[in-house]
Amino acid sequence: MRYRILAIFFLPAIWLYAQTASFTGRVITDKNELLEGASITIPGTEFHAASDAGGKFEIKNLPFGQYSIEVIRVGYARKTFSTSFNSGASPSLIVLNEETIQTEQIVVSASKYEQKINDLPVSTSIIQPDFINKNNFQTFDQMLRDVPGIQMNLEQPSIRGSSGYSKGSGARVLLAVNGIPLYTGDTGEIIWELIPTMDIERIEIIKGPASSLYGSSAIGGVINIITKAPVKKPVTHFRSYLGAYDKPAYDIWKWNSSPRTFYGIELTHSNSINNLGYTFSFKRFDDMSYRQNDYSKRYLGYIDLNYDFSPMSRLSLFADFLNMDRGNFIYWKDSRDALVPPDDQNGNTVKSNRLFTGLIYRQRFSENVFAELKSSYYYTKFDGYGLELTESIGQLVRNELMVNATLSHDWVITSGTEFSYSKVMSNIFSNPDFYGFGVYFQGEFKGIENLTPTFGIRYDLMKLDSLGAKNAVTPKIGLNYRPAKDLFLRASFGAGFRAPTPAEVFTTTSLSGGLSIKGNPDLTAETSVSGEVGAKYLFSNKTSLDLALFINSYHNYIEANLTNEGIQFINVPKAQVEGAEFGFDIEIIPGLLTSNAGYTYLNARDLTDNKTLKYRPRHSFTGQILFTPSPFEAAVNFRYSSRVDEIDDLITQPPLAIVVDGYLRVPVYVTDVSLGWNFLIGSTPSKIYLSIKNIFNYNYVEFIGNIAPIRNGSVSWELFF
Repeated sequence: MRYRILAIFFLPAIWLYAQTASFTGRVITDKNELLEGASITIPGTEFHAASDAGGKFEIKNLPFGQYSIEVIRVGYARKTFSTSFNSGASPSLIVLNEETIQTEQIVVSASKYEQKINDLPVSTSIIQPDFINKNNFQTFDQMLRDVPGIQMNLEQPSIRGSSGYSKGSGARVLLAVNGIPLYTGDTGEIIWELIPTMDIERIEIIKGPASSLYGSSAIGGVINIITKAPVKKPVTHFRSYLGAYDKPAYDIWKWNSSPRTFYGIELTHSNSINNLGYTFSFKRFDDMSYRQNDYSKRYLGYIDLNYDFSPMSRLSLFADFLNMDRGNFIYWKDSRDALVPPDDQNGNTVKSNRLFTGLIYRQRFSENVFAELKSSYYYTKFDGYGLELTESIGQLVRNELMVNATLSHDWVITSGTEFSYSKVMSNIFSNPDFYGFGVYFQGEFKGIENLTPTFGIRYDLMKLDSLGAKNAVTPKIGLNYRPAKDLFLRASFGAGFRAPTPAEVFTTTSLSGGLSIKGNPDLTAETSVSGEVGAKYLFSNKTSLDLALFINSYHNYIEANLTNEGIQFINVPKAQVEGAEFGFDIEIIPGLLTSNAGYTYLNARDLTDNKTLKYRPRHSFTGQILFTPSPFEAAVNFRYSSRVDEIDDLITQPPLAIVVDGYLRVPVYVTDVSLGWNFLIGSTPSKIYLSIKNIFNYNYVEFIGNIAPIRNGSVSWELFF
């Protein structure tokens, strides 16, 4: 009887102890790739498992209770979290972040071959692709607004004050895909929608002139997009998003009672068949806009093929096709109708088709010598429907041959030559031909312990239609010194140049408000002399501090100038931009809470007229806080820029006063918030992100008469098969 009573008394405990569960799930990387070989353990017990080729794992016969889980994989940050098993558990999705060891980050843009970022003599930043997805940026340029040292004036980037706003013609920052420049043959502008954001491996940003290697358009810096390497197993990535703009801050701004929405859908598939790796992608992204006549409808197709002939040679081919139909909002009617264009602009539209193809053949002759042949073709056609019909067809062909050799383990030599040709047929740019030829050489000496000097030189010859040929010699020198294990000092000095584009020289057309654009056949190339000193200190693998001082002096600086007769591109005899940049990355709670920030000070002067250069804020700041308690993550992004001192005053003042109230401008304070959840649908990894941009609905302009996006929210959903 006594044993029966004891059995009845302990039966619930025995029954509870006997209950077990299986802890199952999948391990993926922060780049949404399935991760094999991750170790999943419960410290203090013998329970453990390892993820297989599909990222799957299972720990069986786990008694109900509260456990601490530890996940380890070489090359990725250790993840520890708690979970409980008191009933049947759902599969878990575990996301491991790549271990960011500062001294091991690899960059190829600065010298056209792979180097560690801290060995460079110039300031360089690396942006990971998940930064785009987590914040639900629709296009690539939206992301750049949150990068320290970069200022966006509408669609035009400026690195450390190198650019103002050139009315959509020309660029001083070179955008490239795998080192192949991506600028149009007619206007020389950047079409951000053409970039396939789903296939980005990383983004490398050189903050300073790079003409000695990249030529004309790199006078202000380089943004180089590195695409993903081929995968060995099939991966399908589906992403869609839906968002809406909030109501305007003021009732008087309301011009439409229906919701203003934006949405997108994208499907990407990658795989390999023997030696052939391929990626196909299709994307549609539409935006009704918060402004009248500012809609956009876009379709993007992308293909990337990689074929390995042998371990020593590879051929890569990629192509983008973009079809776009959009409204043409140039500036507001007035400050009381800030989201409505002037009556004579309402209904203006632009339709365009663009095709960009690139081919890269890489041949390695030995462990120390390799060569690359890069060829590209860029076709662009647009038709503008407004006060008059504007149309242009631009074709740009470019070829480059580069050789890299490591000699005696002390010298690294990079040399190459390139040729470009563009043909334009347009009723506003005339029908010019443009020829370019360049040859460059760079040497890097590694024979001195902890000190690496670099020197280089480039020669360019440019010929724009009937204008006389122009040539330029752009030398540079650089030093990287490591006086202590965690301290890196750098310095660089060099020259740069930029040739005017066909649009800057030949554009002749009429705009609304009685304004016209006049060509300037006397426009000549601009040159620059620049210098930078910087220091970086690593407190740990994920905590660092960086400081840079820089100065850029320009001769014959090309700038859009407004007179009573219209807009014309002219050469400003002398201009100078000097400043400082400060940045830090810090891991507050290992594996859980990180933060980064950057501050830039600019003193940009037109030395000829002794005034501030237009559209440059004196102070700018960006910061981010990232919180990642698995399987959730949250981020807060903030950016600030001071009120711009100088604008095109003639546009806003009598006798022209084309843009009513165009003088109105304020400092910029923008806060964005995003929330994410990683989970499994069956065994399929999935993500949901909620993003709210400009959460405080702060109203500001990036350019005269252009209210920047008001508060908007979106939800995105991703699946990985």
